[in-house]
Amino acid sequence: MIREAVEWLLTPSTRAGRNLGYLNEAIAIGARHRRCRAAWAEHLARSRQAILSAARKAPGHRTALVLGSGPLLDVPLAELAAQFRSLILVDALHPLTARLRALRYSNVELVTADLTGALEPLHRWRPGEPLPAPQTLPLLQRDDVDFVVSQNLLSQLGVLPVEWIEKRAGPPGPAMAEAYAADLTRAHLADLARCRARVCLIADVECWWQEPDGRIAERSSSIYEVPPPPAAEEWIWAIAPAPEGDPRLSEYRRVIVALDPGKTDQSGG
Repeated sequence: MIREAVEWLLTPSTRAGRNLGYLNEAIAIGARHRRCRAAWAEHLARSRQAILSAARKAPGHRTALVLGSGPLLDVPLAELAAQFRSLILVDALHPLTARLRALRYSNVELVTADLTGALEPLHRWRPGEPLPAPQTLPLLQRDDVDFVVSQNLLSQLGVLPVEWIEKRAGPPGPAMAEAYAADLTRAHLADLARCRARVCLIADVECWWQEPDGRIAERSSSIYEVPPPPAAEEWIWAIAPAPEGDPRLSEYRRVIVALDPGKTDQSGG
């Protein structure tokens, strides 16, 4: 707990990032990884390998963007920094561990950006007002960007906005929040589809909770019922083995890799 408290105090964050829970969530991810290191190992390794495989097919080696870079657990930082002239790590909040690792590379830049453009407007939102429309990320349209990674991000875009809206909207909150989270999810997929660069999307799209005897207690979409793009590869992530999230139930996610999602050519070649 001491480590988490120090990170909370020292990690740069906007007021909106703190109030909406982005700082708490970033610290919690690091703590959960430390507790579930063995269970996460395959998922993290396969994520890194999928990125490197897609990067080899990028049309050039000028700039690479990693969206949702977070604590860099699943990002092959050294390899990407060596392969591209410039590597830009983009997230709403960069944990201290990521900041320290990035300092080792002169061509790695940390960009603090809200990937949906909705965080600050949502922080100011009041019940009765229209919810803020998602905005495109200008970085995706830069001419020198050859490779883009959306890294275990898609299912997370709506999580904290859902909590924020539900706490403030009263009885209409749950339905309103779920619909809004789906809008954020679709907006990110549309952003990636418009991008001219090579795109590698890694995302969990389905979640379930499993009994000790293997029976499924509950299963649902993890991207708010938005249809996922075709998968070039997929695997199962044991994200919270019991008793991490529940004394008896283990939580699993189905993770997909989609290459150039939403673009005409889905062959991945």
